[in-house]
Amino acid sequence: MKHAFTLTFFVFSLNSFSQAKEPLKNQSNTSDIVTFTAKLDITYATKDGVYLNGYVVNIGYEQAKKLDGKKIRVTGKMTIIKGIKNDRNNDIKQGRETDTKYIVSPKISIIEN
Repeated sequence: MKHAFTLTFFVFSLNSFSQAKEPLKNQSNTSDIVTFTAKLDITYATKDGVYLNGYVVNIGYEQAKKLDGKKIRVTGKMTIIKGIKNDRNNDIKQGRETDTKYIVSPKISIIEN
C-alpha cells in the first residue's frame, strides 16, 4: 500500500508542473553577440535596465549610478522581445508596444578618455 501511494504521488507531481517547457512565445529565438560603446546617462534608466544605443542593457540601478557619465563598452547576448498590442478601447496598457532589444548579461568595461 505504501508503494502504491508513493508511486501515485510521484506520477501526480510530475504531471502537476505549471511551467511550460517551451520558451515564451513573445521572445525571439535569434540571439546575437553585440558590442558597442556609449556614454551612460542614468536618466535613461528603467526597471529593466538602461537604454543605450537602442538596446535595453540589464544593469542594476546601483551599478548604473557608479557608471553615470562614463564612457563604457558593452558586450553581451542580444535577445529581441516582441511587443504587445494594447487595447485601444480602454486605458489598460501592459508592456511595450514595439519590439525591444535586450542585453541580459552584459560585460561592461570602462573606457578611459
